[in-house]
Amino acid sequence: MFTTTAKRLEETNGFNNSMRLIPAGKFIMGAEGWGEFESPIHEVFIDDFLMDETHVTNYQFAEFVEQTGYKTTAEKIGKANGYENGIMKEIKGLNWKSYATKSRYNHPVVLVSWNDANEFANWAGKRLPTEAEFEKAAKGGINQNKFPWGNHEPDNTICNFGKQAFDVPPTTEVKTFPPNAYGLYDMAGNVWNWCTDKFSENYYAESELNNPKGSEAGVTKIRRGASFNIIQTFRLRCANRGAYLPENFAINIGFRCAKNFKDE
Repeated sequence: MFTTTAKRLEETNGFNNSMRLIPAGKFIMGAEGWGEFESPIHEVFIDDFLMDETHVTNYQFAEFVEQTGYKTTAEKIGKANGYENGIMKEIKGLNWKSYATKSRYNHPVVLVSWNDANEFANWAGKRLPTEAEFEKAAKGGINQNKFPWGNHEPDNTICNFGKQAFDVPPTTEVKTFPPNAYGLYDMAGNVWNWCTDKFSENYYAESELNNPKGSEAGVTKIRRGASFNIIQTFRLRCANRGAYLPENFAINIGFRCAKNFKDE
């Protein structure tokens, strides 16, 4: 049974996920010569907005569930894919609570679908970020940044990646690694971040240049930022794109929220 709010607050030292202001402005979105769907490169203007400085944690998600009685997609289905003795398999009863133990209160919540993440965001008075917002925020205000920390290749002191499969996902506590220039943590690695946009292969060729909201076509949702089990470092780049069905969930996908600054 998950612990009460007061007990969790005591055990997490009152951890609070602050939001950081991402200032309005133009940035260069996309990349050439990497991912198949990252081009053409185009200049995009984004209004100022607020972004959660970390992924939503087990602690925070538990607050949402406690107050609303919400059941995640995995809980309703009654099973999820996870590792058992190093082998990926379908495990009966596996859901976000399975990994939300006392020692992991400040780890990112996982096994949440896009639908689950969107429900949390609405409850919190926020929303999921667009992928344009995520890429702008990841770059930390520096167009030339290949990764959130700059252009040098990562190692195990800068982000959580390249981990082996374990029965418990090898996520790290939020704020384990240094933030980027906007004060945002884990913009690459740890767990993927759900974005609000639908994925379209050709969207970059037809994207709006002001506050793009994503394609109206498509069935999958964008995910950004890569995760702990990524081996190829090119997938940790700010411009890297991924996609997943909104009703699906995985042990390496979580989320963070955004908010319009004018609504603050």
